Amino acid sequence: MNWPNLRRSASIAKIEYRRSIRAMLKNPVQLLGFAFFLLVFVGGPTLGGSYVAYRFGGQIDQLPDSLPLLDFARSGLAVAWLSITALVVARAVGKTGRIDNEAGMLTTVPARDAVGGLVLAEVARIGSVVALPLLSISAAWSVALGTPTAFITIVLAMLGLFTTAILAGHIVGVLLKVAFARSELLTQYKSVIAVAGFAVYMAAILSNALGRVMTMLGGLLQDVPTAWLGDVFMLGIPGISVSLPRVGGAVAFVAVTIPVLVSLDIRTATWLWYGDQVQVENKKYDSDESSADFLAGFVSRPTRTVTANVWRRTKRAPLRLLYVVYPVFFMTAPLQGAVQTGTVSDFLAISIALYGAWAIGATALNPLGDEGAMLPVTITSTIRGGEFVRGHVLAVTLIGLPFVVVATAVAGVLSPLALENWVGLTVGSALLGVAGTVVALAIGTVFPRFSSVRVTRSRRVVVPSKSAFAFYTILLLAGFAGTAVAAVPAGAAMVSNVISFWSSLLWQPIVLPPPTIRIVGGVVAVFLGVVVPPLAYRYTVRKFDRYVLG
Repeated sequence: MNWPNLRRSASIAKIEYRRSIRAMLKNPVQLLGFAFFLLVFVGGPTLGGSYVAYRFGGQIDQLPDSLPLLDFARSGLAVAWLSITALVVARAVGKTGRIDNEAGMLTTVPARDAVGGLVLAEVARIGSVVALPLLSISAAWSVALGTPTAFITIVLAMLGLFTTAILAGHIVGVLLKVAFARSELLTQYKSVIAVAGFAVYMAAILSNALGRVMTMLGGLLQDVPTAWLGDVFMLGIPGISVSLPRVGGAVAFVAVTIPVLVSLDIRTATWLWYGDQVQVENKKYDSDESSADFLAGFVSRPTRTVTANVWRRTKRAPLRLLYVVYPVFFMTAPLQGAVQTGTVSDFLAISIALYGAWAIGATALNPLGDEGAMLPVTITSTIRGGEFVRGHVLAVTLIGLPFVVVATAVAGVLSPLALENWVGLTVGSALLGVAGTVVALAIGTVFPRFSSVRVTRSRRVVVPSKSAFAFYTILLLAGFAGTAVAAVPAGAAMVSNVISFWSSLLWQPIVLPPPTIRIVGGVVAVFLGVVVPPLAYRYTVRKFDRYVLG
């Protein structure tokens, strides 16, 4: 096999890594999310894990002999190998399976060097995240044990684990990309497959099925080659009797697997890059597809046309609404608790109402930018501003409102909330969903976005601007909080206690009686829910009617 040229591959990896950093720095929201990830999932494990490793290492000789530490290491590393592989597979399918400026790169350097660059870049990205906690925890454990050998064996075991897992995951990801590139059926429905895969993943997490599967695999995989790395992991720890044949097998496994995987990776990538791809014909949409003609007796034809166009555009490019799914991750814990315990908390019911109302308006947050190349046609057509606004409101509320109302009502019935509270919560979510949509249209008109952003290596979509996203979220949260405080006495008392506590820390305590806070909350809710929407409606109508193409 012709190995990749290390110098050229390293240069390509350096460029790919820099592009990843630049892309993240250009997106403040993504940068903030990554910073939060580093703080919680890197900083926390580094400090907490190092402390636990130091304390545990100092007491390892006091542990009972019946505690199967070696079995834990074997099963843990075998499951970790599968997890890392799955992560790299997803990344390869989405972004890292192809190289930027592919045509130019593949006519400049051999494909094997490009593959080496992609793999090294992925090693660098993952290493940037895991290197600090891994080295810190290993060092703490080694210091507690009083021997440097533990540090060396742990690092070597994890290095072999990550290297082989990244290579294997990249191969599988590229093979999946080959399947999508060769199959017209898979290419046509890849968005549906991605949504279904995400739904299955979330269901597995919420039902704890993923945890049960991982636990089961940990017991089944103790004798596979990846589990042999557990013996290397524990080799430098005093008092642990590892299997020397397994240690030798782990070394042989890494030494043989790496060149084999590199060879397979080059072959699969070459198959993808130089093979013919299916050309899916542009789908011809019938005039009655995504039609809103069932509204003929209620709204005018131009309004129905706008509604049908919004539905058709979303059907053709569902990834443009991907940002609406992001807040679901913050509800993972209460949703998982509800699935596992069979009980719905009042917090979950309120969260569902809030998220549902927010999501309805968020889908209409970029009305002008969503028109894309059709904006000049829409502006110069016979459609007026009122019809444009009402069409968007109908498009999102007719689809989203039934789901939000039903989900909020069901969660309210199953939660400890009193009857009047969950009924009020359901009605409030419906009203806030409609009013929030009108406000979202106005905000999106003030802060439109016409440029597209990359969501995968080969897919770009137009999403709302960060300013529109932030203003809309703040206003909707304020309206929801005002409604909750005004409707629920306990909420007003909680806000009063919070204000008193923080004011006492900053200066002197400010005591606001709960009745006063309920009045203020009611004023805020009425202003944002009753006064602002009509003003937002008039502004959006006037802005559309007077819009001038630049």
